[in-house]
Amino acid sequence: MYRARVIDAADDILLDRRVPADVPLLESWWWRALVAGTTIGLIPLLIVLWHFIDVPFGAWMEAHWPGLLTGFSILGAPELWLVGSGVAFLWMAAQRERARAQDAFTLFVTVGSAVLACGFCDLFAEGAVWIVAGGANAWEHLSPNPRAAAVTAASAWGWAATPRWRRRLTIAVPLVIAAEVAVGVAFVADAIAGAWLGALAGLVVPWIRWRGRDGWAPRRRWSIGDAAR
Repeated sequence: MYRARVIDAADDILLDRRVPADVPLLESWWWRALVAGTTIGLIPLLIVLWHFIDVPFGAWMEAHWPGLLTGFSILGAPELWLVGSGVAFLWMAAQRERARAQDAFTLFVTVGSAVLACGFCDLFAEGAVWIVAGGANAWEHLSPNPRAAAVTAASAWGWAATPRWRRRLTIAVPLVIAAEVAVGVAFVADAIAGAWLGALAGLVVPWIRWRGRDGWAPRRRWSIGDAAR
């Protein structure tokens, strides 16, 4: 059984990892620390993948799995998510379904932010390589995959917005990552980096929208279902 308890969202309470279903995860300091720690820990992992695993693993995937996984790449097409969410927003707005229209617009901004983040990281890395190499772009650089970013951003958004689609969206993420590597479009490090940027966008954009509703009020009251003992 569950009983409701109302708590005041001060910083000490925000260390609890349990948040209500309608509250973004980043509203809790526990989840912020987890995301920050994962981001820092992901950097050395990407460096190891980039230097030692990308080429042999990518070659193995291309040799064994391209025929099976090729079709799944379409699930991560940014155009699919952007056009679909844009059309949904216009349709819901025309039907005066304000809440659903706002959700569609949030999805559009979430996916768009993830894809733009991939582009900025790619340009930054390319510029850094160009400067270090003295104008000769002879080194490979990390290039986050936009398809992995798009599908992960949509999945992170859908985890809170559409609970009944959680499993389907979550399964789509590894399928798209594997497909991008198998067809030779991206290395493993690129796909993982893109997926993580998408996850960050899927967490940050809904959180900004949620906080913006109340003008970034410093305190908030939550009603949390607590297990009765």
